[in-house]
Amino acid sequence: MENLGACQKMILESHPRRNDQILSQETSGSLVLFNLVDGQYFALNDVGARVWELCDGSRSVSEMVSIICQEFNAPSEIIEADVLEFLNDLAHEKMVAECGNAVAYSEKTA
Repeated sequence: MENLGACQKMILESHPRRNDQILSQETSGSLVLFNLVDGQYFALNDVGARVWELCDGSRSVSEMVSIICQEFNAPSEIIEADVLEFLNDLAHEKMVAECGNAVAYSEKTA
């Protein structure tokens, strides 16, 4: 995955994409992420796991918030704040990065 050296702050217009060096494994109701580079691991609850799943570079954070709000029937203000905080934590740990927009993502994978 490109541009993991600099941590960019995630905003509603960001299109986060998972780092290819992160393995994920579902175990007893949570999702465990393992960073192959530094050996760190993280356990995610069902909401965090869904956010991780949505980090494919094709959706904006705003779109992800809408999806989470619908699926978990929660107020958008709370979901928005939590998702942004979570994504910024993941970006700080170099587990996700801004990939630009959906067009840029399509060009990188073509």
